Amino acid sequence: VKIVEERAKFDRDPKAFRESYMQEQLKLQNQIFEARKLLPKVQIDHGIRVKISQVCSELNVDGLRGDIVSNRAAKALAALKGREEVATEDVMTVIPNCLRHRLRKDPLESIDSGLLVVEKFYEVFG
Repeated sequence: VKIVEERAKFDRDPKAFRESYMQEQLKLQNQIFEARKLLPKVQIDHGIRVKISQVCSELNVDGLRGDIVSNRAAKALAALKGREEVATEDVMTVIPNCLRHRLRKDPLESIDSGLLVVEKFYEVFG
């Protein structure tokens, strides 16, 4: 409903619609700019790296791509939040989207693969 309403506002007055989001867009643009500068400084603790790999291993994720992407995404999120150190919460936020499509599909499994990743995250990270 929100999307349809926003589209109707845009159709009525595209210029006013764009202006209504200008401040938000500028704030987000600046936040991304600052995160890009900070990203090379962001560190991820070895213990967190090990746990990410353990999650991937226990979920039988093929290859190392899941590990690599999860580490990179956690660092990017920490930078976006203005921090130089990855927190467990960063990993929790990104890992379902990094791994859900990398799991081997069991046609008899009724549980969402994203939920499997979250459950495994909490099992490994505690």
